[in-house]
Amino acid sequence: MKNLFNLLLFAVLFISFGGCKNNDNVDEAWRTANTNAYDSIAKLPAYHALQTASGPSGVYYKNVQTDTTIVKGTVYPLQTSSVKVLYSGTYYDGTFFDKGTSQNGIPTTFSLGGTSTIRGFSFALQQMVVGDKWEIWIPYYLGYGATGYISSTTGQTLIKGYTTLVFTVELVSITQYPE
Repeated sequence: MKNLFNLLLFAVLFISFGGCKNNDNVDEAWRTANTNAYDSIAKLPAYHALQTASGPSGVYYKNVQTDTTIVKGTVYPLQTSSVKVLYSGTYYDGTFFDKGTSQNGIPTTFSLGGTSTIRGFSFALQQMVVGDKWEIWIPYYLGYGATGYISSTTGQTLIKGYTTLVFTVELVSITQYPE
């Protein structure tokens, strides 16, 4: 009986680890594809690395605002600001994961210091002025990390780990600016 129990335990562990190996292969392929796409963008002259006081942030952007008649602001949001933006989010291959507000034209408000805003998105918005429209590439470590984004209500993975996020963002207004 003890040998049967050990055999069953071994079989369960083997199947469990075997399943992990297959998932790791899928995750590794996803990670490699995202890394390659991110590295390719970083080399294109149209994209610029956003800088911090200590050097590059890891976030790349390009200006996609084509309307030269738009009057741009001169004030940058702070980490404690709230902003209104039009945005959409895609994977590196252009597949939407969040159609956002760019299609309906109604801006949404983000608190840049809030826990619901990923670091790369918040950082990029702090470099923009009202009227800027950018395509922003955010590496996984400034997005949803190695674990991805898992729904707190359903437990489903909505964005895989190691995902490079691409946002098209237009800064519409700064709604809260600390004095």
